[in-house]
Amino acid sequence: MRTWWAVASISAALIVTACILAQASPSTATDRTLPSAVRSPALCKAVGRLDKLVVRRMDAFPQNGIHFSFPAVVEVDRVSSVRYAARIVCHLPPMPAGRFACPLDLGITYRLSFTAPGRMFRTVVVAVTGCELVSGLGRTRWVARSPHFWHQLGKAMGLVDATYATFRGTPAGG
Repeated sequence: MRTWWAVASISAALIVTACILAQASPSTATDRTLPSAVRSPALCKAVGRLDKLVVRRMDAFPQNGIHFSFPAVVEVDRVSSVRYAARIVCHLPPMPAGRFACPLDLGITYRLSFTAPGRMFRTVVVAVTGCELVSGLGRTRWVARSPHFWHQLGKAMGLVDATYATFRGTPAGG
């Protein structure tokens, strides 16, 4: 019984946090009024020079026992795949302004670290659950309205037929 209450309490806290972040994160300015550095972050300007991507899965609640069909760290050094991944991330839409009721956030994120010869870029963090926010590219972006994103990222990583479910994982016993 205690375990159930602990899980329920943590889940409620995560939902409230995700909704607060969704309300606070987006800018109310349109892309045209944002400085060019925010509209086109350094990573997006350097897509043609990128040569490596490291994708790291982070699980804030490993006690949930979620299983994945691919390793927690995937290195991509095929230049065309690295640049493809950067293009799909850079083309994600900005998070719209307003309040949102987000699904449960299981604490699973992917940290995308891109490099070019002699240069590292700010890590892009993509949340696979909750509001599916993307940070590290200036203005907060949003995956939830980009249904092919997870398949495209999986393709760039060399995963076969990856989907949202591939990145979200499978609960223990599920």
